[in-house]
Amino acid sequence: MDFFYSPKRLTSPLLKKDGKWVGVEWEEALDFAAKKLQNLKDRYGAQSLAIYHGEGTGHQEIKFFIKRFANVFGTPNFSGVGSICNEARTLGEKITYGAVTRPDISNTGFMLIWGGNPFVSHEPVLPRDIARLKKRGVLMALVDPRKTETAAKADFHLALKPGRDEVLVLNMIHVILREDLWDKGFTEQWVHGFTPFFETVTQDRFSPEKGEPVTGVDAELVRTVARLYGKTKPASVAMGNGLDHHTYGVNAIRLLGIMKAITGNLDIPGGDLFTPRPKLKDITSPLPPPSVPPLGSKEFPFFCKMRKEARALSIPEAILDEHPYPIKGMIIAGGNTTVEWPDSSRVRKALQKLEFLMVIDVVRSPDCEYADLILPASTFFERDEHRVNVYLNLAHITLRRQVVKPLYGLPDQMIWVKLAKAMGFGEYFPWQTCGEAIDYLLSDLGLSYEKLISQGGIYEYEKRSYKKYENGGFDTPTGKVEILSERLRTMGYDPSPIREKVLHSWGEVEAFPLILTTGSNLLPYLHWQYRYIPRLRKLAPEPLFEIHPRTALRWGVEDGETAEVVTPTGKIQLKAHVTEKIRPDTVHIPQGWEEANANELSSGESPDPISGFPNLKSLRCRVQRI
Repeated sequence: MDFFYSPKRLTSPLLKKDGKWVGVEWEEALDFAAKKLQNLKDRYGAQSLAIYHGEGTGHQEIKFFIKRFANVFGTPNFSGVGSICNEARTLGEKITYGAVTRPDISNTGFMLIWGGNPFVSHEPVLPRDIARLKKRGVLMALVDPRKTETAAKADFHLALKPGRDEVLVLNMIHVILREDLWDKGFTEQWVHGFTPFFETVTQDRFSPEKGEPVTGVDAELVRTVARLYGKTKPASVAMGNGLDHHTYGVNAIRLLGIMKAITGNLDIPGGDLFTPRPKLKDITSPLPPPSVPPLGSKEFPFFCKMRKEARALSIPEAILDEHPYPIKGMIIAGGNTTVEWPDSSRVRKALQKLEFLMVIDVVRSPDCEYADLILPASTFFERDEHRVNVYLNLAHITLRRQVVKPLYGLPDQMIWVKLAKAMGFGEYFPWQTCGEAIDYLLSDLGLSYEKLISQGGIYEYEKRSYKKYENGGFDTPTGKVEILSERLRTMGYDPSPIREKVLHSWGEVEAFPLILTTGSNLLPYLHWQYRYIPRLRKLAPEPLFEIHPRTALRWGVEDGETAEVVTPTGKIQLKAHVTEKIRPDTVHIPQGWEEANANELSSGESPDPISGFPNLKSLRCRVQRI
C-alpha cells in the first residue's frame, strides 16, 4: 500500500509549457500527443516513431495493446524490455529445442542454479520451492561469482570468473561424456549433430583441469557437480539473468540446453519442463506489417525475426546518428532507459535530441526529465488484467482483478485505447473497458472475463503431460534437439555453439585489471523502482560496490569509503563494501541507482551477435581512491 498511496505518484497528465510542467486534463493531453505523433508521421514517416515498453508494464497483456498501436500507426519500431532481459535465454533454448523450459523443482533430485539469485530477485514461488527442496535433502549447486543469499543455501558454490560460462558448461559436459553419464537412447533418437560435438568436447582441452585457469573454478569441484548432475535422475537447471549479459551469452545458454538434453532431463517429472502457451487471439497486428525494416534487423536479424519487433538498444543510434534512418519521436511506457540501458550518458543525449518524447508511468521516473508529455498510469490494484503463467510451469490463465477504482491515472490498456481514438484509430480499438478487451483476447478459448471470474479467476487450458516431443518431435527444423542449429545456419550464423576462440584467455589489461559485474537486484527494489518508498529505502539506503578484502587492500580502499569505479566508458563514485563474498578479481555494482548508475560504466559495444544483448556482467574496470 506504500506504493499505492505514495506521494510520488503522478496525479494528472503533465505537459511541458515554456520549460515548466503544467497539469492538464486527459483530453488536452491526448489531443496534444495525437497532433505531435501525426506531425512526425507526416514529416518523417511512421517509422520515425519508436515505442519502448519496460518492466513496469509487465510481460503480458499490456504489451499487446502497445504493439497493436504501433502496427496501426505504421511504425515497425515497437520494442520492449526483451531487448535487455530474459530473451537471450529464450532464444538460446528455442534455437536448441524450439521451446522454453522451466525446472520442475518440486520433483527434482538435483538442482543446478546458474547465474541467478532467486532468494532476492525472483517471484516468491521459486524460493519457496527451493526451500522445500532443501528440506527433502536434495543437493543444490550454484554458479555465481558472488556468494549470494542463494549460494549460502547451496551445497556447492562454483564461483565462476564472470563471462566464462561457456567454458564451465563445456567442462561439465566433458565429464558427463567421458564418464558415460549421458542418455544414449534419447541422444541417438532425438539429438541432431551429436557425433562431431562428442568428438570435440571429449578432447582433453575441454577437461575441468584445462578449464580451471580460465573459469577460476576448482577442477575437482567441477567434476563433483558434473557427476552429481549426470548420475542423478531427474536433475534440473534454473537459469538466471547472469547468463544473458555477456558477448556470447546465447552460446552458453545453448550449451546448458544441450547438457539438459543429452542427460535425458527434458520434459520429464523433476527435469526441465515444456509448458505450452494458450492459444489467445492475436490482437497485435490488425494491419499488414510496415515495409520498412525494424531497427536492429540488419545487425541482429535473428533477434528481430524471432521477437517480431525492433531491438530497443538500436534506438539511440537511430536518434543520434540517424542510422539506418532517423527516429524523431519516442514513447516510453513503464521503462527507464536512462538508468537501465547501457551507456546512460549516450541515452540521455538521445532523449534530449528527440522532437517529441512521451512517458507513461505511475511515478515520475528519471526519463520524465526529458519528456514533453507525461501520462499517469494506474497501479496493478486499479486495473483488470489476464495473466499467463508458463514461467511458473502452470498451464493456467489467471485473472488479476481490479480491487479499487483508480486513485490516479488510467489502466495502461485504456491509455493506449484512448490515444488510438484521439488519432482516429478507434475502429481498431473498440473496447471501453479492460474486461471487454479480455473477452476478445480469450474468445478463441471459449472463455470470457465473466466466465473466468465465475471459475475463481483460474482456467486450466491444458493438463500436464510429459515427453511431448514423442508426439511430433521438437519445434526445430530437424524435429530434434539441435546441437548444430539449422535455423542459425540458414540465417548466416555459425550453427555450432562452440566458438573457435572459446578457450582463449583474456589475460590482464593493465589499465583495467578487474572484472566488473553489474545488474543484480536488491531485495527491496525492482530495477529502479521503489527507492522512493521510505520503508524500503531504509533496507538499502545507499549504493555500494562489492570488493574483496585482498583487492581493497591492493588498491588502498577501506570499507565504507567512497571510491571511484572506472571503465573505458565512464566512471562513478560510491562507497565500498569490502566482503569475502566475491571473487578477488571481481567488483560488483547493483543496478538502479540514479546517483551511482552502473550503466554509466557499460557500453553498447561487443553485444551478443545473436541476441543483441549488451555485456553488462564481464566488463573491464579499475578501482581508485578519490
